[in-house]
Amino acid sequence: MSDSGSIRVVLAGDCPLVRSGFRQLLESAGIAVVASVGTAVEAVAALRTSPADVVVVGAVTHRGGAAEAREIGNGHPATPVLVLGRSSDVAAVRAALAAGARGYLALDDAKDCDLIQAVRRVAGGDMYLSPALAAPSAAGPVRTASDAAHQRLTERERQVLTLVAHGQSNREIAATLGLSANTIAAHRANLMKTLAVRKTAALVLYAVRHGLVTAD
Repeated sequence: MSDSGSIRVVLAGDCPLVRSGFRQLLESAGIAVVASVGTAVEAVAALRTSPADVVVVGAVTHRGGAAEAREIGNGHPATPVLVLGRSSDVAAVRAALAAGARGYLALDDAKDCDLIQAVRRVAGGDMYLSPALAAPSAAGPVRTASDAAHQRLTERERQVLTLVAHGQSNREIAATLGLSANTIAAHRANLMKTLAVRKTAALVLYAVRHGLVTAD
């Protein structure tokens, strides 16, 4: 953070009007926007002269944000990236996290306070996932490997969780593990209950945080 304690942000996105709106919202909350640029390449260049605590990628005129997160991560691996996506599409969330993003906020159901909270959480070293993607009870940082719920997972459940995070359907997981689709559905439901999550995207985030999938 800056000497004044303010969080510093670089905004990156190909729609100047959208970036302007984000800038006004962040600055109204005391968050300093040190640069506003159109591409990830420009964000990498801006970070050389204007260090930031978070890069906010506004992936609102195209699907994804993964390519931008990877580009920025390659240039400045110590600077976390928060992706603002158009929707809570599981594939987009998975791709962004796998590319190294530290958070994903789906804008289709986000409030102003969600963006501010997301920036503060990511700047503070936590990962962030939209409230609509994570369980309501998961307001704090995602659990660590020492968490009791994680320890209760069976080896089969870890296998299923890993394959879910890689984007496989119940039928595909069943074929991979030599089980029935109904059995996989039961494992998946038990995973959500044990880990206290309600969305597949939250399972993906959990798997990333616990090293069950890599960011390759």
